[in-house]
Amino acid sequence: MRTYDSKKPILYTHIPKCAGSSMKRVLAQWFGDSYHKVNQQQNSRFGMKKLPTQNEQGDWLPDVRCIHAHFHHGHGFGLPYFYPEIDQYISIMRDPFDLMVSMYFFIKGRSKQGQFWHQGRPVDITEKFPTIESYLKTYPYWIFSHLPQNLTLANYREKLAAQFVYIGIFEDLQTSVDRLAMKLGYPTMTLPVSNTSKYDETIPEEMRHQFYFDYPLLKKVYDFAAENYLYDLPTESVDGAVAQGKAAESVSADAVFKRGASDAIRKPNFVASFESKDLEIVCGDMLISEES
Repeated sequence: MRTYDSKKPILYTHIPKCAGSSMKRVLAQWFGDSYHKVNQQQNSRFGMKKLPTQNEQGDWLPDVRCIHAHFHHGHGFGLPYFYPEIDQYISIMRDPFDLMVSMYFFIKGRSKQGQFWHQGRPVDITEKFPTIESYLKTYPYWIFSHLPQNLTLANYREKLAAQFVYIGIFEDLQTSVDRLAMKLGYPTMTLPVSNTSKYDETIPEEMRHQFYFDYPLLKKVYDFAAENYLYDLPTESVDGAVAQGKAAESVSADAVFKRGASDAIRKPNFVASFESKDLEIVCGDMLISEES
């Protein structure tokens, strides 16, 4: 992975349902007033404020050291182009199948509580996605928007190693925070133990295998993180990572969108949101809490 340059800002690309609340506390503690959590504008589905990071002379602003956001390509503020001047990222990733399952039950629970809103009224998300299977088959595309848009099956190892200082994993969050602290030069923090979520539908295991088959780039990006979160990837090994990636089919994230879709890039036309204390993130066409 790339070496952290403390003289430059770093971007935390927050993927929903990947320990965002925990990481907010950690990063705010480490960076203090120079930590900035930037939310999507509440009065627009497609807006996010871009913080200035340099002065007129091109020097880095000392009060902007870490920017935390749900960067989202589908709504015009993705990486790397939204902050082209910043070339070092950190993130926490999660098995993509488990992430999708978690998101489904999260928004389903909100619907049951009457807290999932569309055009000023509460809606029942199960009208669009009555089962977890229907959600997995038709709505995984938003995850791609939170990843840098220059990733392909052929180059993902090279790009991740070159762009990220560190990628932790949700499944071993405390160790990930410990390792990230070492990489950035901060004292680690002990995180509270989270309760395991309980679901009201059975999740057939064959759905997991089908999901991995249909969306291979998501799985490979996660596998890269899981393989490397305990270790650094030395610069000299990047060439080896590229060689491994060359064996894969060159398929971009946009191309992967097409699997099983009739459109060139299939996007749901159902838009729903819920109002909460900290409302700000759009997943695909759905507005999801920034605390997700």
